[in-house]
Amino acid sequence: MAEGRDAYFAYEKREHGICILRCYGSSGSVVIPEELDGYAVTEISAYAFAEEMEDEPVNNGDLPCICGDKLEELYLPQTIQRLGRYIFYNCLHFQKLSCYSNLAYMGAGAFTGCENLSRLDMHCLDGSSCLRELLQDLKQRVTVDFYGKQGAVFCRLVYPEFFEEAVENTPARIISTQTHGMGIQYRNAFRNTQVIYEEYDKLFANGKYNVDLITNIEIVLARLMYPYMLLPAVGEEYADWLRKNLEETSSVLMEEERMEELRWLAECFVDAPTQMETLLENAKQSEKPQIVSMMMDIKYRRFPAKKKKFSL
Repeated sequence: MAEGRDAYFAYEKREHGICILRCYGSSGSVVIPEELDGYAVTEISAYAFAEEMEDEPVNNGDLPCICGDKLEELYLPQTIQRLGRYIFYNCLHFQKLSCYSNLAYMGAGAFTGCENLSRLDMHCLDGSSCLRELLQDLKQRVTVDFYGKQGAVFCRLVYPEFFEEAVENTPARIISTQTHGMGIQYRNAFRNTQVIYEEYDKLFANGKYNVDLITNIEIVLARLMYPYMLLPAVGEEYADWLRKNLEETSSVLMEEERMEELRWLAECFVDAPTQMETLLENAKQSEKPQIVSMMMDIKYRRFPAKKKKFSL
């Protein structure tokens, strides 16, 4: 058992390093260390965050096990190579996973029941990436932030939801699986484990008609705010959609008080006083003083009122 101030871990030494069996702590946000007792942490066992697991280790401390609906966020170090089967089984409140692209193995059913996991932080390293395998197991809408070697976000991509349906061919007594939703097409925009940004962006031509409004807002904002590998023509297509849906987009952002996106929208995207007026009017209707104040400040800086001239 290794202890920290707010968390400790049950683990065992294996051939290639430390395997964590359970995590105990006072918070639903778990940070896995790179080392324990001088050995690299390379693996997390099967069912490690599930409510129940076989051969439950003894908890020798006072903190509760972070498992089931207690897990909210998980931050993995670069040393982690393997995640066991059903590791997050029915972690209903699990919302965010941060990991490195060199994760080499993920057991079956790892994300079973994790329907609220909607954010991935992917720290990109040279070589193969595990992103596609992670996304294939997550059927809900997922936002991925890509971090470079300097630790800053250089790209953000949004992957729409998809769902699978079991269809029975009664005469042949064969059950096949049919996939619905454009989310699977976005998840296939990979080659040799790497994202093909041009293929991802091409999907918007159909996606803007076949994906719900909220998801389109997320896709467009992500690509325009972080335009990594974004071709100018496609960028203009995204921008044209946003201009046409500016009122709806700003209303959604104001309702959720997403200040970063609102500031970008007002300072970097709108290019006409009429568009700024749309944002300001929506801000007033939102009845959120902080947003109104920000919009008025940006308006007066970017589009100051012209001074009246008088002739004698």
